[in-house]
Amino acid sequence: MARLTEEIGELAREVNHYHGEKPKKTSEKTHTVEEELGDILFVLACFANSLDIDLSESFHMAISKIETRDKDRWTRKNDQN
Repeated sequence: MARLTEEIGELAREVNHYHGEKPKKTSEKTHTVEEELGDILFVLACFANSLDIDLSESFHMAISKIETRDKDRWTRKNDQN
């Protein structure tokens, strides 16, 4: 959990640099949001593996929940035209 929290903090920092009010200092390393998302996915995969959880099944359960309970909360991009 500590590692996941660390990675999420790094993602938040990158998002803030590119989309927020705090630009990156010239002395700071260049990271990307994509890299940080990849790091989070890796940590999640390791965590799921350690608990013998099938991430594919977890993802499908989450999508099913979103498509039923929250179906009116989101607008599909292809429905915006």
